[in-house]
Amino acid sequence: MIITENNKRLLTPKQIRFPSSDRDEEFGCINIRRVPSEYFADLTWFEPNCFTLTFAVDASGQYKTKANTYDIVPGTFFFSRPETFRLMEWTGLHEIYHVCFSEHFLQKYAGVELFKTFPFLFLENYAPKYGNQEIIDDFRIIFEEIAHEYQENFSISKNIIANLLTQLLLKIKRNFWTEYDMNADRKKNHDIVRKFIIHLEDHYQQIQQGTASIQLRVNDYAKKQGIHENYLSNIVKEKTGKTVSHWISEKTILISKRLLENFSFSIKEISYRLGFPYISYFTIFFKKHTGFTPTEFRKMIA
Repeated sequence: MIITENNKRLLTPKQIRFPSSDRDEEFGCINIRRVPSEYFADLTWFEPNCFTLTFAVDASGQYKTKANTYDIVPGTFFFSRPETFRLMEWTGLHEIYHVCFSEHFLQKYAGVELFKTFPFLFLENYAPKYGNQEIIDDFRIIFEEIAHEYQENFSISKNIIANLLTQLLLKIKRNFWTEYDMNADRKKNHDIVRKFIIHLEDHYQQIQQGTASIQLRVNDYAKKQGIHENYLSNIVKEKTGKTVSHWISEKTILISKRLLENFSFSIKEISYRLGFPYISYFTIFFKKHTGFTPTEFRKMIA
């Protein structure tokens, strides 16, 4: 939920939408300097299938997670994972940059494997970061370029935006997570999650390349680490906020979309490649998670 500075109304996430969200459900951009205050109630801060990056250049308020409350001051940067809705209470709102993007968006338009390149993004809880003036100026330039491309909406704008986002994430990694190395983490639970993510990414890369055609289940990923599936599920849920099954479903949908975007593959071929014994099973699964059948999805992107 959000309380805006100007109208003081309490809004739920379902009431708040991007002005141009119909253009692309997997990317959105807000630049407060360019949005009149009377439109604040029409802004979306969180989308269920997207990561969000928020940079409060000149703003104040509080940012609340389930367990903690953090102050928002000029130069505050924070992000959230998909299906994570935070409470933000603004007492001053003058210059803010905010983008939401899906894993599919970055992979499709920039070729980035998100969790391999930016492992810190799968953290469920974290404290906001506070940038100095140099970081503020550096980040502002990239956010401005993203906002410009978003408004222009040229044929290659999505590619440019995805590459700008990659550049931004690399700078975030350099400035805020230079010492974050999952390989060096001494905690066993973090290592279990790290290995699960690697196994998941590797397997679906094989599926996309056509070198694997089976669906690995929770038990399969647990066996790879020699642990019980319930233990793996509990650790992954605790550290990422999502179950192993949820991770598998999300990755299956992501690769499904990538394969459906390649019209040289029939839906039957894609179904078998993803490990579904019947097209009907794949159709039911895809529609459950996207709201569209594979055929309807292809018609939308044709």
